Amino acid sequence: MQMTGNDFIAALKDETYEIKSFTAADQATINLDDLFGYVEQATSQEKLFSAELLISGDEPISLRVETGLVNLPIRYTNAISKIVINDPETEVTLYMVAEHPLVTKSGLRIETAATVAAFADDPESVESKIATFFDKELQTINEAVAAAESDESEAD
Repeated sequence: MQMTGNDFIAALKDETYEIKSFTAADQATINLDDLFGYVEQATSQEKLFSAELLISGDEPISLRVETGLVNLPIRYTNAISKIVINDPETEVTLYMVAEHPLVTKSGLRIETAATVAAFADDPESVESKIATFFDKELQTINEAVAAAESDESEAD
C-alpha cells in the first residue's frame, strides 16, 4: 500500500480513515485477537485506520496500531501535514502506539511495526512484535505504579 504525502493529508483532513476501539476491563483480560483481526482485515482492504485497545482503570491505557507515513499519531493532522506535504508516493507503515502518563514524560511512545506490505507478507511475526511492544509498555507502566506506591508507603 503506497500513498503520496498530499493524499495522506487529504485523507486525514477529510477523516476518511477508520477508528476502531476495543476495550479490556483490566490488564488481566487483554485479548489481542480482535484487534489483530481488525488490523488484518483493514490492511487487506488498504484502509487507513487507528485501532485501539483501551484498558480501563483510574488512568486508562491506550494501546494502538495505526497506519501512517510518519511516526506521529494519526490525530496529529496539522503536524503530519507540515512533514509530509508534497512527499512522493511512499509505503504506508503500521505504527505501534502506547499512551499513558507513565509511558514517557510526554505520555506517548510510538514505534514502527512494519510496512503494510511487510505485514501482509508475514502478519504473525509483525503481530508478535506488536504484542511484545505492548507487553513492554505495560511493564513500564506497572513498574512506575509500583515505584510510586512504594514511595508513598515509605513516606508514611
